[in-house]
Amino acid sequence: MKRLLLLAALLFLAHPARAEPPAALCPEAKKDLSADPQFAAEVAAVFGKAKFGGAETDCLYPLKALRYASADVLLVQEGAPGEGCHGCEAPLSAYVIQRIGGGLKTVAKFHEFTQLGAFSTLIDVWPIEIAGDDAIAIESAWMSQGYSSSYLELFAFRASALVDLGPEPKVVLTADNGGVSEDTSKAIVVAGSWFFDPTDKSALVVDYKIEAKGGTRVERVVWRLQGGKLVLARGRVPPDVNQASGK
Repeated sequence: MKRLLLLAALLFLAHPARAEPPAALCPEAKKDLSADPQFAAEVAAVFGKAKFGGAETDCLYPLKALRYASADVLLVQEGAPGEGCHGCEAPLSAYVIQRIGGGLKTVAKFHEFTQLGAFSTLIDVWPIEIAGDDAIAIESAWMSQGYSSSYLELFAFRASALVDLGPEPKVVLTADNGGVSEDTSKAIVVAGSWFFDPTDKSALVVDYKIEAKGGTRVERVVWRLQGGKLVLARGRVPPDVNQASGK
């Protein structure tokens, strides 16, 4: 998993990363930074000395530092989590931080490479490897008119860029239409679990557990990287998944 470091080095040689201008960090982030000195050091490597202030939607919130074999990636969203409007999405940026001689140096940034879901809410994020590339997996939430769901997004560090691997439409992980109708016979609950096939690291596998019409079943869907994008390779997304998510 050295590709991220190689990518960072190439980016730094071609376009040396400049220090970010002074930014107001969301006051809600102060507790997390105070509790984690390493996280605080990574934020300082990008933004300098922390300054907290600004409105809940007019500040930067350091979400998480993803640690790879030879570099770290700081994820920062615009606005505090949960403070956006119902249909608002929060831009998410990534900063590559290289560990050099016991210090930290920002060597690349990917400004607003994606948008988070409803109320600017991210459920979780993981550093992973996809087909030999360092990558980021993001699960974010969405709610609308009685429907609730979560989605998986995958991005790989590749060819001097942070590449969206798709697929399109996004992979639904969980879905529930229980808020749409009081008729419980129409309720559908979907819980998905995902992994990359250890024997084929380009294959994304999602197992759906679906509760509908008084029964429970499990269906498997597989996407595979082709031409730099994930495409449906086996099975199909069950109609109940789309129905439960309101799509």
